[in-house]
Amino acid sequence: MEELQINWMAFATAVVAQMIVGYLWFHPAVMGKIWARSLGKTYEDLTPKNPAVTYGIAFLLTLLFTMFLVANVTGPGQEDLKFHTFQHGIVHAITLALMILLPVFGTPALFEKRDWRWVLVHVGYWFCRIGVAAGILSYWR
Repeated sequence: MEELQINWMAFATAVVAQMIVGYLWFHPAVMGKIWARSLGKTYEDLTPKNPAVTYGIAFLLTLLFTMFLVANVTGPGQEDLKFHTFQHGIVHAITLALMILLPVFGTPALFEKRDWRWVLVHVGYWFCRIGVAAGILSYWR
């Protein structure tokens, strides 16, 4: 089995980029108010009570998720230079969004009778997040 080669600068950049995407996506001027309304709450209701803990844990979870993305977009069979593009990362984002995220968010949303906007907000967010991170990781090996 081949050893996974990791560009740690690309890894760190992808982690920070995902945190920025989250900040922008859930900002009230973008999707934050829609997200809150889809939950029957106000945006202020969803403000973390302890932001340091909330964002600290989110950062740690982002580290874990980024390690998955590294293996997913730069792993075995993807050594050829034709896979070293930002677009290659976007293809992974499209595939993951349609084949994993939509079923993962959509199925429980049906049974929990969640607002369709909730599904679109989350699948859209994860698509953007994965697209940016996977694009960085795929291009900057």
